[in-house]
Amino acid sequence: MASVTRRALLKGAVAAGAAVAGGSVLGSCGQAPNVNRGAKKTLNFWAFTDTRIAWQKKAFERYKKEKNPDFEINWLILPFTQMHDQLLITAQAGSGGPDMADVEISQFPRFIKGSVLFVDLAAKLKQMGEWDNLYHPSATDPWSWRGHTYGIGNELNACLLSYRWDVWKKAKVDTNVTTWEHFVEEAKRFHRDTGSYLIDQAYLDWSQWWMQTLQQRGGFFRPNGRPALDSPEGVRTLAWMQNAMREGWSTLRPAGQSYNVALEQGKIASLLGPSWQFSGFVQQNIPQTKGKWHLMPFPRWEAGGPRTATWGGTGVTVLKTGKYAEEARDFVLWEHTNSQALLTDFGIRQVWPTYKPAFADKRLSEPLPFFDNQRVGALIHEVSPEIPTAYMSPYWPETTSTFVRVGLTPPMQNLHMAPRSALTNAQRESIDTINFVTA
Repeated sequence: MASVTRRALLKGAVAAGAAVAGGSVLGSCGQAPNVNRGAKKTLNFWAFTDTRIAWQKKAFERYKKEKNPDFEINWLILPFTQMHDQLLITAQAGSGGPDMADVEISQFPRFIKGSVLFVDLAAKLKQMGEWDNLYHPSATDPWSWRGHTYGIGNELNACLLSYRWDVWKKAKVDTNVTTWEHFVEEAKRFHRDTGSYLIDQAYLDWSQWWMQTLQQRGGFFRPNGRPALDSPEGVRTLAWMQNAMREGWSTLRPAGQSYNVALEQGKIASLLGPSWQFSGFVQQNIPQTKGKWHLMPFPRWEAGGPRTATWGGTGVTVLKTGKYAEEARDFVLWEHTNSQALLTDFGIRQVWPTYKPAFADKRLSEPLPFFDNQRVGALIHEVSPEIPTAYMSPYWPETTSTFVRVGLTPPMQNLHMAPRSALTNAQRESIDTINFVTA
């Protein structure tokens, strides 16, 4: 099966590349040597959105002033799927492609099923003395495999519980919620008194199950990359989600715009997620709720347990096949360990950085009007050391899709289905699929 997929990708390379600049992507990236004696080298960076590289362009301007490098960077934006497919073609071909590229977390597993295309960044980070200055669950873990670090991200995706403080206050909900057991009691009373829901249940995607399971130090995979869907932590989370529906104090997540309306009206009065969710999603989709949100750590599952998780991210990779891999690596690591460069992205996208020393800058913890002048950055800084480690696997797509289709949606729609049975079935099917594709 792997050979068929590889042939299909290689067969489509010319057609996919022709969509960029009227010719082949690999041919348009300036890989040919400079013909003018003394001309600067050109490194090529591939990305799938201009919002991701806006801060990196500014970082490179700072880099040129501080380091005076002998190269320039050509920034190329491609459609999401096309860019990752072109990188995979580069991996199969063993040559060509850019010097640097953004790789989204869910796409990374495609690149670790064989010989890895990317440069290991760990040794250089340690040589720089910066390894311990990173929040690794968001900075490197999503792009790590078998002891190697193949990418680095600047987005600190520490998860928090965001809630409509105006709705909670009116209903006299206790905001000093420290355990999920306490949260359930408040949710029951809130629903009884208002007919609304303190939280909904995501049942068509893995986001909520993932965050609450990772919070317990569970997850999709074991350290060796094999599925762990039926772990005690996973079963506990699914049982909690089922009980929320069975006892009537929660509801299944509404689809599409109905979800935004429910959040706007306070019919659903809180949500779980990282900053791109509670800040980006909410501000973009329901800006009229400005000033009505507060944030708190996740309630704990047990005493002393983590109060957060992580979800999502995009990392910068350096390609072994690039012409200037060393120069690319040095810039990528510099921009991710330079506080002023990272603060640029906070100014552009309100992204809190994965680089710990950057939090010495007071700008990251200033009051934010959208959150009723709460110092959100201080809260993120407080919980980020508690983010549990999440393990990557080459079989992320197969496992996560099977989990939703077999292990999550059916038991959330049929509350008579036992959580352990559903997750055992998902675990078994995931392993069967992996055994088939690797046979």
